[in-house]
Amino acid sequence: MHKFPGIIYIIISAIFFGFMPIWVKLAYSTGLTAYDVTFLRSGMAAAMLGIFIRCRKINFHVKRQQIVPLLLSSTLGYTATILTLYLSYNYVSAGVATALHYLFPVLVMLLAYFIYHEKLHFYKWLALLTSLGGIYLIADPDGNNFSLRGVGLAISSAVFFAVYVLSINHPQLKKMDSFVLAFYACLIASITSLVLLATRGNWLLALTLKGLYYTGLVSFFCTALALILFIKGVQRIGSANASILSTLEPVISMAAGIIVLYEPLTWSSLLGCTLIIGAVIMIGYSDLREDSSARDRTKRYCKNN
Repeated sequence: MHKFPGIIYIIISAIFFGFMPIWVKLAYSTGLTAYDVTFLRSGMAAAMLGIFIRCRKINFHVKRQQIVPLLLSSTLGYTATILTLYLSYNYVSAGVATALHYLFPVLVMLLAYFIYHEKLHFYKWLALLTSLGGIYLIADPDGNNFSLRGVGLAISSAVFFAVYVLSINHPQLKKMDSFVLAFYACLIASITSLVLLATRGNWLLALTLKGLYYTGLVSFFCTALALILFIKGVQRIGSANASILSTLEPVISMAAGIIVLYEPLTWSSLLGCTLIIGAVIMIGYSDLREDSSARDRTKRYCKNN
């Protein structure tokens, strides 16, 4: 029963994350671009997280040896993830973009295999093949709604997020408080996107009250609050269980896109999303089996010694 609140935290965070592409697309309808929304969302989220950290009296201090890995993970990982994902919304539906972004657990698994030589068991190889099938069905190269640029950007966001997930496992970054790490990621993303806006010559944002409203929703519900709930959920039920429950996110995005934005739904994209979600669940199930086996081995060792 003690895990029930953790399950609720993860489900609510997945719902908030799932609504993000809807509110971002609505922000686009007011004249804002992906770069504008990245700047505003990250800046407002950093302010909200900063207030939360201050209220919790958590130390903001960053050690000198943490600066370089923090900058690299926040720019090449976090900021690049947001920008490529938000740019993909211009070419593909919310559900398709979110489902393709959800390839990141498979990519994390592959990168860990090649970089850290981690073993891949049967379920993980099956998850890899399943996800590849899902990509093909979602991309639907022969369909009328196919967008190579949109599919490429959404998959790129998954690649960058996989890099981010691996980079925050850096020994120095693991010593940082999770909320402080998220705060600096948002702050650096805001500064980086402002620099990109300046280099593109777009100093003046086409900001309206409606645009500010939608970016405010993304910043509060889909960034600050969703992140806090997700971290609290992981602490209660573990990362493997949390990753399985988080597969609600692309389902929410697809349903909200159809209901709110009247986005088209094809059998091909629906089946592709199902396969990718299935792949993530298989990875989570495999992790749970490995954790359970490790605990059993530990118990047997302690009993025999």
